[in-house]
Amino acid sequence: MLLCGCQGSSRHEVVTGGQGSLEGLCFLPPDHSRDVDVDTDPEIFWQPGYEPPAKFTVSLKRIDEYGDYQPVSTELKSSGTNRWKLKVVGTLDEGSLYAIIVRDDTRGEIRESWFLTEKSRIRSPDEKAKNSETFEHTIILRAPNQTK
Repeated sequence: MLLCGCQGSSRHEVVTGGQGSLEGLCFLPPDHSRDVDVDTDPEIFWQPGYEPPAKFTVSLKRIDEYGDYQPVSTELKSSGTNRWKLKVVGTLDEGSLYAIIVRDDTRGEIRESWFLTEKSRIRSPDEKAKNSETFEHTIILRAPNQTK
């Protein structure tokens, strides 16, 4: 007996039979989006004139505070021609960084699109504006003092 649940999967293999590549691939939300609603179901699609590879794998991962990729359970649903929606089982975590990852299984190429979820459903517009610094970092390295 096979029992099927509604727990989703951490990755999905898609066989299209197409002859395309990852060229023309688009993501929703777009790469580096901020303040994305936690109820969002990410989508991938190919622009008109492009087609997906014969076989690809798609997954959604949450990037934790250590930079490790944690799998997110999703269900994959076709949402049009050369278009798929990753229906999240539950909701995304508030104030978290996520990556939509697509791998062309025929060529081994990988594309990622990152987005940041909103921190709280209730907050001021000023606080929202300050979060834009999340994707921007400046690192200044100082050379050790040299003695002569």
